[in-house]
Amino acid sequence: MRSRFVKARICLLLVACLAGGANVAAAKKFAGDFMSTGGGARALGMGGAFAAIADDASALYWNPAGISGFDQRQALFMHSEIFGDLINYNFASFVSPASAFVSPEREASFGLALIHLGADDIIVTKDLQYEERNGVPGFQPEEGDRLLYDAGALPKEGNNDFALLGSFALKTAWGRVGGTLKVLYTDAIAGYSATGVGIDLGYLRRDVFTPRLDLGVKLQDITGTYIGWSTGTVEFITPSVKLGVAYKIPAPSLNASMILAADGDFYFEDRRIASQFWVDQLSADMHLGGELRFQEKVMVRGGLDSGNVTAGAGLRIGPVGLDYAYLHFHDGYFEATHRISAQVEF
Repeated sequence: MRSRFVKARICLLLVACLAGGANVAAAKKFAGDFMSTGGGARALGMGGAFAAIADDASALYWNPAGISGFDQRQALFMHSEIFGDLINYNFASFVSPASAFVSPEREASFGLALIHLGADDIIVTKDLQYEERNGVPGFQPEEGDRLLYDAGALPKEGNNDFALLGSFALKTAWGRVGGTLKVLYTDAIAGYSATGVGIDLGYLRRDVFTPRLDLGVKLQDITGTYIGWSTGTVEFITPSVKLGVAYKIPAPSLNASMILAADGDFYFEDRRIASQFWVDQLSADMHLGGELRFQEKVMVRGGLDSGNVTAGAGLRIGPVGLDYAYLHFHDGYFEATHRISAQVEF
């Protein structure tokens, strides 16, 4: 078993990669990346291919246009532990019809969602020095250097990233449209913090060319999103596009159905090998997923999330639903991730 000291150092590195360090200019192209996981074990069990499905409360994240048409309020909560138990990730959302404010034929809805990524027990080392060597402070330790502190007695802090999402969507003659206002806040270690504001737009068209085919588009950070750090550093989230299609295959004789879905996430910030595919400044990640539904009560899912295998299952009992998702990293360097979510309609 790894010691808590080693886990804390690994955790610090992972948080720096996921949340974007306060002074690392090279990480600007991945600013706000803590939001990239998504929400809802159902969608994640399908490899994140959900932009054209977007029919539960997690749609606030995947495609805000999808919340249009809800005839009941719905609440959803998901929890997962990433890379073993090093990082906690939580997603909560609520959607409600807005027919009291907009004419019923518009099928308007509004919703709120909260994303949280946190890591605890990160050792704070910014004020530490190493033993002098020939009268020169050794800030970069060499092999054999002796540390002048007890690792177990060092101060520890947590790093927490938050995103609050507010969405509104309605039906138009050309399809369903929606928008999301995002407020970002980071409470980093060593007293650093950051805030930012962004906008997402979504479009969803059911029954494209055929009653079985749906199309979804999400324009993420459409105006670009600036994140200002307490250090004076400014990071920028470049606009990106998520395109998705979903195809429904009914099997009424078996009282079952299947959904096949595919999404593509397209970035314009020269991510190169950090994405599956890239050409010059353009890069892309693919998401594939499927879901088998039996009597609208039992679901089995599987998919590929940027090349990583996903699987999941779901159960519906009246207005309550429970979902589980599994993510296996193909490179084998990280432990599998498990996601559990619950939702209720009322």
